[in-house]
Amino acid sequence: MNLIENNTMQQASLEHISRKQLNELERSVQDLITTMRKSKLQDETLQESLRLLAQKLGEARRERFDEANPEYRGY
Repeated sequence: MNLIENNTMQQASLEHISRKQLNELERSVQDLITTMRKSKLQDETLQESLRLLAQKLGEARRERFDEANPEYRGY
């Protein structure tokens, strides 16, 4: 899975990181978004990029869970 931000060429491969690292990264990005909001940092471009990253990390985490636990697929 590749993460592609809008029309830029920035890509991050999520396939090579472990399940634990993926979970930690998703949680850290969500914490950063929350901290920025609480501190009233108003960088819309950065916030949108972080939201996109958190979304892609969540999708990758759910896909890996579904692959490892087919009995839960669709929940």
